[in-house]
Amino acid sequence: MSTKDPTLEAEFTRKMVLGILGTLEQKGLLSREEVDGIIRAARQAAQPAPKRPLGGPAGPSTTWVRPGQSHEPLDRSTPVAIPNVQRQPEPVRAEPAPPVIDIDLSS
Repeated sequence: MSTKDPTLEAEFTRKMVLGILGTLEQKGLLSREEVDGIIRAARQAAQPAPKRPLGGPAGPSTTWVRPGQSHEPLDRSTPVAIPNVQRQPEPVRAEPAPPVIDIDLSS
């Protein structure tokens, strides 16, 4: 088994594919735009995916840590206001609506 240089193999494959695409274009089986689209898609697929940035903080006091990084304990000295969710809402005063007139126009 022979060991071949990966860069030489990649260059050979690139030239072979470009030759095949050029032949298909010359024979009229592919248009110039289709060949360009195939080449563009191949270049894009060969690029490594961009690294996703960490999201922003979820709240004003949130601090993100990376896996394995030690975190600071939470400061629980600040009082927290708990909303009264059982309170009844104030009634909404609706303005009187104009009367609805129903007229049959079929006669």
